[in-house]
Amino acid sequence: MSERRRAEPEMGSDAPGALRPAPGPLARLLYRGLGFACLALAVAGVILPGLPATPFALLAVWAFGRGSPEWAARVERDPRFGPHLRDWRERRAVPRRAKGLAVLSMTASFALLALTGASPMLLAGVGVVLLGVATYLLTRPS
Repeated sequence: MSERRRAEPEMGSDAPGALRPAPGPLARLLYRGLGFACLALAVAGVILPGLPATPFALLAVWAFGRGSPEWAARVERDPRFGPHLRDWRERRAVPRRAKGLAVLSMTASFALLALTGASPMLLAGVGVVLLGVATYLLTRPS
């Protein structure tokens, strides 16, 4: 193992499924790009109602963990995202407010789909998926 590799911070090495940086420079660049795109969406989600911030922040940290551990650590230290990310990594916990907004958004999306005259087959499929996601989300600790 090289000295440089030893000096790199190991992001979430104690967490289950901890990731190592991607093996090649192109892969690391692509993961960084994905991380920055998700981080931008997370920041937009803080500002715009209806756009969730937490899932994009989680995806950004995952992508940065593969492409730039320094940026992953930076996002995890952020006062707005950091506590939620640590809660998710350590306990798989989701804040009550996020759960409520997610379920409300899913309900509104389903209602909009129903009001636009979607086929019963599509409504059934979307309903099953949304119900599964809501069930998973609501059974996570707060």
